[in-house]
Amino acid sequence: MAKVRAASNQSVEALSSGWELCELEPQVAPATPEELEALSPRFLPAAVPGTVAGALSDAGLWDFERLRDLDEPEFWFRTRFASTPARAGESLWLCLDGLATLAEVFLNGTKILSSDNMFHAHELDVTALVGEENRLYLRFSSLKASLAKRRPRPRYRTRLVEQAQLRWFRTSLLGRIPAFTPRVVAVGPYRGIRLERRRGAFLERASLRAGLEQGKPIVRAGFDVSGSVRSARLAVGDASTPLTRSPEGRFHGVLSVPGAEPWWPHTHGRSPLYRARVLLETEHGTIDVDFGAVGFRSIEALDDDQRFALKVNGVELFCRGACWTNDDIVTLGSDSAPRRALELARRAGMNVLRVGGTMCYESGAFYDACDAAGILVWQDYMFANFDYPHDDAEFVASVRREAEQFLSRTETNACIGLLCGNSEVEQQAAMLGLPAELGKQPLFEDVLREVSRERRADVPYLPSTPSGGALPFQVDSRVSHYYGVGAYLRPLEDARRARVLFASECLAFANIPSDATLERVLPSGQAPFHDPHWKARVPRDGGAGWDFDDVRDHYTQLLFGVDVVAQRSSDPTRALALGRVTSGEVMATTLAEWRRRGSTCRGALIWFFKDLWPGAGWGIVDALGEPKAAYYFVRRAMQPLALFLSDEGLNGLYLQLVNDTPRDRTVALEFSLLRGGKTQVADGKLAGVLLPGQSAIEIPAARLLERFLDTTYAYRFGPPSHDLAVARMTDSASGEELGSWSYFPQRLPSGYDDELELRAVASELEAGVHSLSLTANRAAHWVSLELPGFEPEDSYFHLYPGVERRVLVRGRAGVPLKGVVQPLNSRAPVRVQASSQGS
Repeated sequence: MAKVRAASNQSVEALSSGWELCELEPQVAPATPEELEALSPRFLPAAVPGTVAGALSDAGLWDFERLRDLDEPEFWFRTRFASTPARAGESLWLCLDGLATLAEVFLNGTKILSSDNMFHAHELDVTALVGEENRLYLRFSSLKASLAKRRPRPRYRTRLVEQAQLRWFRTSLLGRIPAFTPRVVAVGPYRGIRLERRRGAFLERASLRAGLEQGKPIVRAGFDVSGSVRSARLAVGDASTPLTRSPEGRFHGVLSVPGAEPWWPHTHGRSPLYRARVLLETEHGTIDVDFGAVGFRSIEALDDDQRFALKVNGVELFCRGACWTNDDIVTLGSDSAPRRALELARRAGMNVLRVGGTMCYESGAFYDACDAAGILVWQDYMFANFDYPHDDAEFVASVRREAEQFLSRTETNACIGLLCGNSEVEQQAAMLGLPAELGKQPLFEDVLREVSRERRADVPYLPSTPSGGALPFQVDSRVSHYYGVGAYLRPLEDARRARVLFASECLAFANIPSDATLERVLPSGQAPFHDPHWKARVPRDGGAGWDFDDVRDHYTQLLFGVDVVAQRSSDPTRALALGRVTSGEVMATTLAEWRRRGSTCRGALIWFFKDLWPGAGWGIVDALGEPKAAYYFVRRAMQPLALFLSDEGLNGLYLQLVNDTPRDRTVALEFSLLRGGKTQVADGKLAGVLLPGQSAIEIPAARLLERFLDTTYAYRFGPPSHDLAVARMTDSASGEELGSWSYFPQRLPSGYDDELELRAVASELEAGVHSLSLTANRAAHWVSLELPGFEPEDSYFHLYPGVERRVLVRGRAGVPLKGVVQPLNSRAPVRVQASSQGS
């Protein structure tokens, strides 16, 4: 049923305190709490919701340097809680929102549940069992022992995981993919446990759906009621309507909400939400049932082999974002919303996050936060690569229940933008040279498609990603996982040549984090790159003879023309700096190509938003939650209002202007060619350019220049006249800079400019907020702001002579701002220091 957030006749007690954990060898295997206590095992404090790994970490018995196979032992959790037995007219329900994975539950000595699907939630009537003093036990059996049992063999095997029998178990693959996840598996009550006391009438089989129908905001509701109810009313925002009761006793109705604004992804408009309630009139008064907040939007997929795109409220989007990784692999994030991570995604201009099939379904707080942030969610069901036992009736029934529960609890979330059956199942079979039908499994073509249509008809469904074309991994058909630029070392021009339609995965690099994060990875005095601690955390493809350090280094040599191997030995600090810039430049250049007017691409989701553990992982945010260098490049390329330069060969450079916002803008353009960091070869301006809302336009740079100049150095008549092209876009009325972009007609500059002088002046605007003014006498490239404890709104940008750059920097009130500003082309950093209010 649709998730009820609260009801006036219902009280909730979170069972989150007093928990303890013990570990046993599988062969001991006590069957009951009494047998367990007879063994007198050692118990440790445990956080619930939480995991075994989290409890062991809190006790100082486990960390990333002491990884263990937590699938092997057996674990028991226990707690005591006081309560009041049910009174007349009351019922008591024990609610367990997620148990990973093979679990049994005992209350006051009675076994009340066995569960083998970590994605199932459970509501158990315990009215007859709850007393004044209660003991609750959770048993988590050894998954490894169950994996050892013989079962029918799959039709093909995947190299993604070591244990093929995992296809039978409904558990997350996090921690079980050795190529790119640390061995941190989910075991334990990773979602909340609570005791609900219900009095009188309560809803059953509830459904509440909000959306735009012919442009009108409409809410449809239906539910059964347990208990006596005289009438029911649906209220959303300021609108309400009585509900009709069918002969079978089910209440239903439709409510129009005049004046309600559409919900948009934040890149394209506002994302308003409206509170939804059901009011039940009973002989004892009114019961107020709160369904939380709803948003009104329509969404459809333009889906065939020649095109894939999402339309929201009738407007086709360029979907950009990343593949979401759980905010904390150790605890699975409990039930809280990862607000900082989502705010970083929003600031980066991301309008889609994909929760992939190798992860786990997120908490309700995550989807609510995406609603509020205006971020769409591409939601995979939790399946990847395997040949699943689709002909096993018990397995299929468990999957159906899993999907129905997920869709019901997120039914009111406007952010759910696409449902996908699996990750790489079709691709896996095809890459093994097997018939296509082995990848098109009934579980995804039929079962999950049917459940999705029943429960979320307003959301498009895709059976598998990637899919489409003669082979499902062809990148010029439907949805692709594009790693041409990246893992497969294709030149940057391949992003256009490949005619990508929609990349639901792309741009995977071993992105180097800050020095502060690296200090947590490398032992004191150890150099980066080849230290075992570093290498253990660099992702790779299973079975490949290379890793993603090698991928990044390939592009460093391609773009900068440096011998990376030699530089690692002679100057590892410089190698780190160039590596940070490399992956950011490649990502930004590719995203700019796909967002330009005339591109075939309508979506790009970077593979991994955040690292799973500290190191040079795929994430653009490190495991500690701090943005990496690559984040700032991506942020500039994904902004709703953006300017790019595209290399059109003999046609020269084109200015690509993008405006995803609903507001028309009148802008002024500037274009300059520089040589040697300072000499201006040519410049031009174009004022009064109308940039309509939700549009993209392109303008040849030649229109801004008074004479022919070989802006791309395509004609090659003699040496190049310039080594840098710069475009800026400002608001015509205010002069505010709306975007800028740089283009190097030859290799990126890897050396130092000893004549460069940079000045940085900080001024505090309010407690914890500073403005940093930056100026330079010559072009300063990839200027990084290293300000511990503070977060700049931009970093790794270019600074041009004669142009002041102001950067907002946020930190904690009372903490003085200090750090360094470091251009890549300067040997010496510029120190920044400013006092804080109240310091």
